[in-house]
Amino acid sequence: MKKALKYGFIMLLFLLPVYLFGCWYLSRLLIQSYNEPITYEHYFPNEKVQDWNLTAKDGQQISAWFIQKDTANVVILLAGKGGNRLSLMNRAQLYLDKNYSVVLPDLRGTGNSKADFVTIGYNERYDLLACIDTLQKLHYTKIAAHGHSLGAATIAYSFKEFKEYSFVVLESCYDNIDHAFEHRMERIHLPLLLAYPIKKFSEIRLDIPAKELYPENYMDEIACPVLFMCGNKEWQIPVAESKKLFNKCGASEKYFHVFDGANHQDLLAFSRDEYINVWNKIVK
Repeated sequence: MKKALKYGFIMLLFLLPVYLFGCWYLSRLLIQSYNEPITYEHYFPNEKVQDWNLTAKDGQQISAWFIQKDTANVVILLAGKGGNRLSLMNRAQLYLDKNYSVVLPDLRGTGNSKADFVTIGYNERYDLLACIDTLQKLHYTKIAAHGHSLGAATIAYSFKEFKEYSFVVLESCYDNIDHAFEHRMERIHLPLLLAYPIKKFSEIRLDIPAKELYPENYMDEIACPVLFMCGNKEWQIPVAESKKLFNKCGASEKYFHVFDGANHQDLLAFSRDEYINVWNKIVK
């Protein structure tokens, strides 16, 4: 019996560091950056595209394109995790065709905006606010925001500091960090007990309390028109969680649309006509 306990204790001493290292490694994967060089390749041949280099409130350098039209309306487009400004060029063209000026930033840790890791939308709000501040200095007053996944969460978090959007579009926004981690554990068939240490390692790395990473807590701050969109095949964000955000939203004008058969993907590319019909409800 004593021998068995001894070997069990030795095995525990061996497995515990392996377990903790695995959790630490997975936490790094979840917040890893996706920097890659972005150069302009005449993506919008009929438009004049300006390069912007902005400094966010916390000192982060942000690279963006600004496409100016003769209009008072402007929209800021924010990509999801792993994406960058190139991910939303199809949305940019929709807005340009509606005579909107467009800002296409690389959020920190993506494209040309170099950073060691992403913060799942929380500190990225400073990148969005830097774009808003620059637009206000250019005397824009009708500022909209449109984001996918992490980009949508970024908009939600920005309501801490800015509420005067003309409208917002939130595609496939996660409701809270606990669910975001849990769904990823389920996807790779790891026990949910791993979610807590992974979350804690991420919290230490980000220096952001996990309790802050709840987009759902900012929904009642929204007063402008808002459109929620998601797919009913998303394992990252079940429809019920997207619907919860919609239900908590304080806006009097709000819309909710589910794309049948869509995963966590480019919803415009998935069903263009359906997307535009829904999008036209909020984009005047």
